[in-house]
Amino acid sequence: MKTYYFHYLTWADHTEKICKMKKIFFISLSVLTSCICFSQENIFTAGFQYKPIFSSSLFNTAEKSVAQNNINFSVSQKFGFCAGMVIRRGFTKRFSLESGINYVKRNYNLKIADTSFTGKSDFTIIGYEIPVLGLIYIRIAKKIFMNTSLGISWDMYPSNITTGDSYFKHTSTRHSLFQGAALANLGYEYRTEKSGYFYWGASYHLPFTEIFNSSITYEPKQEIAKLKIPGNYLTLDFRYFFHEEPLKQKKKKKKKK
Repeated sequence: MKTYYFHYLTWADHTEKICKMKKIFFISLSVLTSCICFSQENIFTAGFQYKPIFSSSLFNTAEKSVAQNNINFSVSQKFGFCAGMVIRRGFTKRFSLESGINYVKRNYNLKIADTSFTGKSDFTIIGYEIPVLGLIYIRIAKKIFMNTSLGISWDMYPSNITTGDSYFKHTSTRHSLFQGAALANLGYEYRTEKSGYFYWGASYHLPFTEIFNSSITYEPKQEIAKLKIPGNYLTLDFRYFFHEEPLKQKKKKKKKK
């Protein structure tokens, strides 16, 4: 009886250990599955974005002005936006590449102030961008990721600008049709299993040179002022990416000898 009782306890302990191991296995499997579901590895997806443009003296996007012969000429950036399509290719769990094409509308206010007169006018610069960004991810919650990105943009400005009124003439000439710019971005991404990815953050767009050279003529005194428009801007970013399954890697076929 003693021998039988000792054997029964050993078997019970063994069964309990197996149950614990099963629990650990299924918990580990669920965590691993969760990581795979929200990983960017081998993901190729597309989406769209909308980025309101804001003026900021901190990032040198505020008013540009010049004073001559008691006349002040100034150009200040107003609210604008950048919007377009984004494509993303994930290579590892922490690194992806993004590209796409954007439509950019920069709005400006032109102001001329004389000793006895102040005139205001608006003009708009339209551009297109093809950015290429490298993204690095940091997981901070089950479905939330923080990412930072750096890259460059190939910008295009289709035309020069001419505006005027009874008291002034304004012409802005593009520096060149195609121009380059640096990009930096920081934001957060919420990933769902089936509804796609939702992103919010901020970006800074810095052209390598001024995008337009402005010439403003104040007609009453025939005074001409020249200003350079740098074109850099700060945005809030809102993006959405469609849900896609990871790409299947093709197996290499062995050549028959």
